[in-house]
Amino acid sequence: MALETETVIPHGAEQILQAYTSRDFHAHLADRVGSELISFAVDGDPAGAVTVTSEQRMSVDQLPDIAKKVIKGQVQVTVTETWSGPDADGSRRSDMDVAIHSAPVKATASQVLHARGDSETLATVRGEVTTSVPLIGKKLASAAEPYMKKFVAVQAREVSAWIDQQG
Repeated sequence: MALETETVIPHGAEQILQAYTSRDFHAHLADRVGSELISFAVDGDPAGAVTVTSEQRMSVDQLPDIAKKVIKGQVQVTVTETWSGPDADGSRRSDMDVAIHSAPVKATASQVLHARGDSETLATVRGEVTTSVPLIGKKLASAAEPYMKKFVAVQAREVSAWIDQQG
């Protein structure tokens, strides 16, 4: 199932990337979406190319009803984002892999932070959810799409609020 969404974030791409490479921001975001940040790592310097890996745990109660038929208890999710260095205008691109442990579901996405000066960024996310579950796999992937869109919207709202709080 394909995911495409665009959001304007009222902050510069560099500020957004600084937040995305911050453990404090990831803990804040996890709290907002009802999960627990259990590990976080940054490989590289955020001034250039950098990889961010976060691992979260959440209750299956946060998932679509159809997922609850396949997954029980808690879900552990690992998100690996590989960010490019900045383009000449400050734009950044990330390739993202989302692994849902103990579930036959994964997602891949790309996010581009299109810099619009120092005070506005167009965030474009395109991705796909895949599953290896026979019979209900397509339904499961279809049910995941609105949750992913909601997460992208929450992430954009929360990164803006978090940057404002940091002053």
